[in-house]
Order: sequence, then C-alpha cells, then structure tokens
Amino acid sequence: MKRILIPLLIMLSFPIFAQNSITDEIIIDQIERMVENSDEEVDINELIENYWSICENKININNPDELNQLIELHLVNVFIIENINSYRKNFGDLMTFDELQFIEGIDKMTSNILKPLIIFEKPSEKEKFRAKDLWKYGKHQTIFQLEQCFNEKAGYKEQKYLGSPRKMMLRYSFSSRNKLEFGFAMEKDAGEKNILDFFSFHFLIKDLKFVRTLALGDYQLTFGQGLTMGSGIAFAASGGSLLRKNKKIRASKSANETRYLRGIATTLNYKDLELTLFYSNKKVDANVSVTDSLGEPQVVTALQQTGLHRTHSELVDRHAIKQQLFGGNFSYRRSNFQIGYTIHKTVLSCNLIPEPRLYNTFYFRGKSLVNQGVDFYYVLKKFAFYGEAAISDNNAPTALLGTTVQPTGYIDFTVLYRYYDKAYHNFYCNSYASGSSARNEKGLYLSTSITFAPRWRFIATVDFPQSDWIKTTAYAPSRTQDYNLQINHQINSKSLFFIQFRYKNKEKNGSGENTYMRQLIHERKMSLRFHITYPVSNGVILKNRVEFSKNRDAQKIGTSYLIYQDILYNPENRPYSIAFRYALFDSPNGAVYAYENDILNAFSIGGLYHKGLRIYLLGKVKLRYGISVNAKIGCTIYNDVNEIGSGLEKIDGNVKTDGKIQIVWKL
Repeated sequence: MKRILIPLLIMLSFPIFAQNSITDEIIIDQIERMVENSDEEVDINELIENYWSICENKININNPDELNQLIELHLVNVFIIENINSYRKNFGDLMTFDELQFIEGIDKMTSNILKPLIIFEKPSEKEKFRAKDLWKYGKHQTIFQLEQCFNEKAGYKEQKYLGSPRKMMLRYSFSSRNKLEFGFAMEKDAGEKNILDFFSFHFLIKDLKFVRTLALGDYQLTFGQGLTMGSGIAFAASGGSLLRKNKKIRASKSANETRYLRGIATTLNYKDLELTLFYSNKKVDANVSVTDSLGEPQVVTALQQTGLHRTHSELVDRHAIKQQLFGGNFSYRRSNFQIGYTIHKTVLSCNLIPEPRLYNTFYFRGKSLVNQGVDFYYVLKKFAFYGEAAISDNNAPTALLGTTVQPTGYIDFTVLYRYYDKAYHNFYCNSYASGSSARNEKGLYLSTSITFAPRWRFIATVDFPQSDWIKTTAYAPSRTQDYNLQINHQINSKSLFFIQFRYKNKEKNGSGENTYMRQLIHERKMSLRFHITYPVSNGVILKNRVEFSKNRDAQKIGTSYLIYQDILYNPENRPYSIAFRYALFDSPNGAVYAYENDILNAFSIGGLYHKGLRIYLLGKVKLRYGISVNAKIGCTIYNDVNEIGSGLEKIDGNVKTDGKIQIVWKL
C-alpha cells in the first residue's frame, strides 16, 4: 500500500484538463455508448482530439461550412443549422449570443451546449485575412508525454516484450484560424523497442482560390454517410438524426496507427461543384503466411489493427506489406441539398487470403478492391432525407436510407434502415452500424428527442439489427433488440442530471466445445444509470454516478454495479486544477464502463471487471511562458482475484497502478 500512497502524494504537488461544461458531458455520454456497444477495442482518442480542436478553434456561427461540424458532433440537429442560415439570410449575420433566442429550435439547453464552441464573426472579416498573416495569428502547441503501468507484467518478466514498459509520445501542431494546420507526432507504445515506432506528419491548407482544401502527409476522408469512404472514427448519435454533412478532408493528428491515409488529397470547387482527388501509399501490419525465396511476403492472412510491436512475432508483422489507395469524389452542393459519387481502388502488395473459417466465407480475398457509391441529403423545411448506396467489385451491394422529421422546434423523429451485404468489403468505412463493420447486417433504427419542458429533454432510441450469416460470436443467423431511454435535465449552465435505462436482447453462441453444434442463446442485459454533475461552490464541481445492471442467459444470471464520486477543483484565476475519483464496482460477468478525466489529448474509459475499487488523481498546473504540466495516477484494487489480466499482460497480485505525466507548451 505504501507503494501506492507515495505516488499519490507526489501527484498532489502537480496541482485537469476539463472544461466541465454541459457540452463535455454530452460528448462523454456519446463516447461511452460507443465503447459499450463495440465488440472490439475502440481507439476513441481521435474523436476527443477533434472535439478539443473545435473548443480551441471555435466555430464561426456565420460560416455555414464550419457550422456543419456541430452536426458531426451530434450536438444539434440539421434543422437548427438550417434555421441559423435562414435567419442570416433574412436579418444578416449574428453578432451576439442573445440573438440565438430568436432562432426556432434553440432553447436554453441548446444555447448552453453551443456557448463554449462558437464565435460571432463576419465572413467578410475572414476574407480580408491575408496569407502572410497565417503565421502571425497561428497557435503552436508541443506535447511530450510519458505513461507507464508500475506493475511488472508477464511479458517483461518472461522477457517476451523487447522494450521498456514506458509509453512515450512527442507531438507538435500549428493551427491558424481554421485555414492552415501542420504538425507531426512520434510515439512508442509500452513494450516496444524502437523509440520511433510510429511517425505521423500532416499539412492542410484551405481556401486557395479554386482549391478548397489541400492535404499532404497523413489525413482522413469521409464522404456522404461514410459507407463508400470513411476513414477514422465517427461519432455515433445518442438519439436524433444520423445525418452527416460535408466532412470530406481533414488532417490526421492522432497517433492512431491504422485508420488514416498517407499521401495527398485535394478538393477543387467551382460554384456549386466540387471535385476531390486523393492518393495514399503506406505500409501496414499484416500476418504473413507465405514468402518467396527472398523472404518477401506473397500471402497474408489478415491485416493487423492493434499498432503494437512488442514481441518478435509482432515485429515480423510490422509494415509487412504496402497498401495503395486512390480515387475521387464528385459532388453537387447547394445550401440544403447535396448529391455525390465516390469511387476508389485499394491495392495490396500481395494477396490477402484469410484462414478458412465458416464465419469468414464471404470475406475479401485478393490484392485489389474497388468500392464505389452514391450519397445524398436533402433538407426541406421540417424534413431531412439522407442516404448512401455502395457496392464493392464482387457485386456485393449495401445501402442505408434515413429521414428525420421535426414537426415543431422541440420534437424530432428519426428512422434509418440499413442493409449491409455479408460479402461487402471496404477497408475504410465508418457508416452507422451496430457491429464493428458495415457487413453482414441489416436493421431498423428509430429515435426521438423531445424537449417537453424548459431544460428537460427525453431521448429514446430503438435498434433492431440482424445478421443473415454467422459471426464469430454467433454461429447461426442472429437478431438483436436494443432499447435506450434517457431523460436529461439541465439545471443550469454547469449542472446536468440524467437517468438512462437500457435493455438489450442479443443472440450469441452458447457454451460447448464443438462450434458446429452450438446453439444460440439469448443474452439479456438491463442497466439503469443515474448521473449528476453540479457545482457546490466557486471552482468545485461534483459528479456522482450510480449504475446497476443485470445479465441473464440460459447458463447464468449476474448482477453488476458501479458507484463513483468525482471531485473537480478548478478555481478561477488560479494556475492549477485537480480532479479526484473514488469508485466502487462489482461486475462478475463482463465489464462496466465509465469515462475518466485524463490529460490533454487523451481520453480513457475504464472497463472494470470483477469486484473492487478504482481511484485516481489528476492535476494540472500552469507555469510561465505557456508551459503547463498535467499528471495522473490511478490505482485499481480487486477483492476477488490474485492475478490481473491474462497472457503477456498478466499481473501477479490484486493491485494495478498506472501513471501519466505530460508537458504542454503553447504559444
């Protein structure tokens, strides 16, 4: 215990990066749902970095293109954006925050959501902004970060991991008024030997006459609803419309080692027409099964997504093959209408042939793949229609079609149907799906959002996905019913209370050694979550959560709970802030998830298993010359286990301690 208390006391001297706004709470709620719904580990740091980037480079409410970013975050619906644009046409640009009250659909709750993200600036002022001023008005940021688990894992004890247990990252970025961005990132994960295991560089500039956007280095692409082309991770709505608008090219700033493109991309525009061309060439990790006489890969069985290179076998897979991707998107866009066509081809340097399994019968096999599709959206007063149809060159069709209706300013209904063929394959796709990919799934999504009283909102979503072919978790066609009900009450600009109920009935494999004889069983999970965020004094904010869940299937019944208390101390006009959590949990079947405050450009959602307690302390102190230090230490103590984790990640004992320290220099 002494080994735990000493680092905790040290961290008190580093007297969080958290804005503690209602907007933060909504973003956190969305990401928690994404992690809970995913069958795979999700790297969501990219999402939170995009959100914090908007917080620092605020959206000009008088610029329609920038305003569409709020739709991507699912903070407002498309009708509010259209109402803002309509107000500007009739009365001119908005100049004060008080003018928002005259726009239909913007209530007090929505105003508080928008407040930390928007500025009021005439577009003409941006047009006068000269290229030579880009550097003058730009912002520089350099981050150095260290992370480490202080317990010795089996991989180090058995000398299987080749490097040190420290994770290191160095990042530099420059941004200038949403016109110019460039920077680099270097990273070494825990256990990796190479100090420069991953390197990323990005450069992006906008509004060069006919060149709307130009990106060099690492970048992300999304067109339409992300079905034909969607790299990176996209926010998933927690109720409301699933429409995406005009995302296209953006810089890839995160240290995610898989879901990015590397090369060049540009968007050319002439009046209402846009043409985007892109080319990517990068090395990717893969499991090599056949090589030639010179040791060059001839066949790989899978592309790796972890980005980890800690052991000899993982190093063999590192950058094993090349992946090229090239294509284009042509679109016609008006203020309330867009239609686009996307085509791209992916070429691997050797054949991808998965090991024969029943579930992967229809997976992609070969060296090249062509994807193409058509997308559209149309907003007409109280109705929004959107969709996308795509096909891969094995003639596997896929499509989604949605509509959102807003009969009044405070009620909306959404219906979305998707059909993803079992043989459809796309290396870069992030459209809405209940599973980890847009394949072998069809279903109906329904949602409504009702502001039934000032500061009160009711959100309900229902999803009925089903698979007509087998999956790794279900060796027969399977169905799922997923119900979510939530009531939000915004007490004031810094206080939010919500109650959330969820019921999920999922068909999955029963236990048994012979996978071909397994029968599907129903796994039913019910959960009830109470959450409140509220200030108690100047600079002190408390967060409380109580969550109960019950899992039941044909073989067992399990109950889980999570209770935590957060104390956030962020005094005004002081150079320091602190966040502390004390959490109790008991989750014998599966995991319970909860967001944790973290250092800058990091985002953690702990998956807590078994029974025990979790505490952490996070601090930030601002020094001189734009330098700040962020640090976090956390400790998880289990009551019912003598070892934590498994395989090379196994830790002997029942206590796990981890820490992070970060130095940020802003100019």
